[in-house]
Amino acid sequence: MAAPQPQPTTAGGHTPVVSDLWNLIRAPFTPRAVFEEQQETQRFWTPWILVSLAFAVLQILQRPFQDRIRVLVLQHMGQAVPTASVGIGRTVIGILIGAVTVLLLAAIAAGIYYLVLLVFGGETTFKKMLVVVIYGWPIAILQQVLTLIVLTARGADSIQSVWDVQVSFGLDLLVPSDATLSAFLRLFLAGIGPLAIWQLVISAVGLKTLGKVSTGTAWAAAVISFFVLLAGLASLGAFGINAAMKAMGS
Repeated sequence: MAAPQPQPTTAGGHTPVVSDLWNLIRAPFTPRAVFEEQQETQRFWTPWILVSLAFAVLQILQRPFQDRIRVLVLQHMGQAVPTASVGIGRTVIGILIGAVTVLLLAAIAAGIYYLVLLVFGGETTFKKMLVVVIYGWPIAILQQVLTLIVLTARGADSIQSVWDVQVSFGLDLLVPSDATLSAFLRLFLAGIGPLAIWQLVISAVGLKTLGKVSTGTAWAAAVISFFVLLAGLASLGAFGINAAMKAMGS
C-alpha cells in the first residue's frame, strides 16, 4: 500500500498559511530575508487573503465613524437617517469589498512597479511585483490601527466634518493651521511621513531583490512609483472628500 503523501510545509515545518503570516509580520523588519525567500516561491494569494481579512476587520471597527459621516451628510441634505444596519449581510459585503479593494490596489501598484523597472532595465515579472506590494502592506495595516486608536480616543460624537475622520501622520501636520490647502494637496502631504518612508524602504528592498537591479536603481524606481501612486490616491480621496463636503454644504 502506497505511503500517504505528506502535507505541504515550508522551511522549519510550518504550514504555508502560518509561514505566510510570519513573513508578513517580519517583512517590515527583515525585508531582504523575506524577499530572498520569495525568489522561488513568490507566494501572493495567501498573504493577500490574510491582509484582506485584517483590512476588513479594521474597516468594520471603523464603521461607527464612517456611519457618523453618513448621518451628517443625510442631515445636511434634509433626508431621513435610516437605522444603522449591523447584519451579517453588511459584514460579508464589507469583507468582500475590502478584499477586492486590496487586490485592485495591489494590482495597480504592481503594474506601476513592473513598468518602471522595465524602463530601468530590470528583470522581473508582474507576480514578483505583486509580492513586493503585498509584503509592504503591513505598514498600511499599522497605519489603520493607529488611525482607529486615535478615532476611538476622540469618540464618534466629536466628528463634525469629513476631515475629522482623516488621521494624518504626514507632512500636512507641519502646515500652519490657518493655511488654506486644497483637498488634494492636503492628502498628498499627509501621505508623506514616517510610515510611508518605512513602506518605501520595504519596496526598494523588494525591487532590488526581486527586480534584480542595483540599489540606486531600486530606490529610484521605488520613489517614482511612490509618488505616482500617492498622486493617484490623493486625487481619488480629494474627489470623495469634496463631494461629501459639497453635500454637507461646506
